[in-house]
Amino acid sequence: MAVQYRIGEFSNLSGVSAKTLRFYDEIGLLRPASVDSRTGYRHYLPEQLEQLASILALKNLGVSLAEVRTLISRTGSSKDRRDLLTGLKRTIEQSMQTAAQSLACINAAIEELDSSKRPVSVVVKRRPAIPIASIRAKVKSYAEIVQFEQELLNALPLQSIGDLRGVLWHRCADSGSLEGEAFVALKHKVPFRSFYEVGQLPAVTVACAYSGLDDNSAERGYAAIGKWMNVRGYRLAGPKREIYLEQMLEIQFPLESA
Repeated sequence: MAVQYRIGEFSNLSGVSAKTLRFYDEIGLLRPASVDSRTGYRHYLPEQLEQLASILALKNLGVSLAEVRTLISRTGSSKDRRDLLTGLKRTIEQSMQTAAQSLACINAAIEELDSSKRPVSVVVKRRPAIPIASIRAKVKSYAEIVQFEQELLNALPLQSIGDLRGVLWHRCADSGSLEGEAFVALKHKVPFRSFYEVGQLPAVTVACAYSGLDDNSAERGYAAIGKWMNVRGYRLAGPKREIYLEQMLEIQFPLESA
């Protein structure tokens, strides 16, 4: 007669608790070789130690019990196991990449704390498309764009002017020249005028930061977003935007993956 072990003996031999063995039985992962109909005692065969070892090895690699059960029900094909482990490997590699990027982001945030008493926070937003009127011009300084903003506001019917206004910077100082586009959101259609354009500010995902209106504060906001994008592997996907919020600026960089 083949040697059989009661659940306590099998538990001691395998190093797996009797509670876990009962659970594996309940979910159909490892059934006892036999169950005494009178006492309800479970009995296991020696070769089931090898089967249990296979289950534990896969579980320790991160394979779910449901996947282990499916694999075992297919008689443990080598190809099935390879496919399962290859998929698991791919998932872990992706997790490692995500973790590495998160670590880089945390290190960058710590560096900013070390270098600044008031670090600039960067957030991501999805901005909808909006109709605008705008004037695009090459300027010698950032402040010079203000006169074009005023010309635009003076030319538009008051009832058509929306709440949002700002500047699109097509070229910034780091490119060797400045080219800005003052814009105003529109609530209603406006009459055509030759010196301004009517169009649409496209929908876009942006990284944004807030700053004061002074140059130093704005430069810190620009630098913070640029560093944030580099760490996370983003590229600029259009002109940088400055949105006026009373005595503050919202600086927006349209994003695309590098």
